[in-house]
Amino acid sequence: MFKLNELEKLNDEKLTIELVTQTEQDFIEKKKESFKTLSFSIDGNINGKKYEFSFDLNCRLEKLLDIPMNETIDFKDYIFGGETWFNVEELNGVEPDMDIKITRFLKNKFIIYLTFFTDYSYDEKDYSGMIEFTFNLDDYLEETKEENHESR
Repeated sequence: MFKLNELEKLNDEKLTIELVTQTEQDFIEKKKESFKTLSFSIDGNINGKKYEFSFDLNCRLEKLLDIPMNETIDFKDYIFGGETWFNVEELNGVEPDMDIKITRFLKNKFIIYLTFFTDYSYDEKDYSGMIEFTFNLDDYLEETKEENHESR
């Protein structure tokens, strides 16, 4: 669910969750390490105007398994660079202020709930909204296991 401003529900709402590769570089020890994580994108439109909200995780998928069952926690520390992007009509994205929570339930299913607002945008309007969605981590853990097995 993605609602904007006066809590108008977006039409043609689409949630895309993809496996992406993040690379950590330790400049002191001069080593580089890559790992798979998740990238989230939620988009839709109101009266034909396109909106998109996106963010990437900064951790290995297995770290999400450390989240206690049936407990809601602050999810900001799991976001890559603390960055989220909000785009209106494919204008350059703005980084909104947000509050994001995650709850683990039913083994490896998670629900993410976030609220956000902007204090600037390229069309000189302020935006606020809320997004809520669920995903099953098992769907992505299986993919990383298959990729690791194929690369051997």
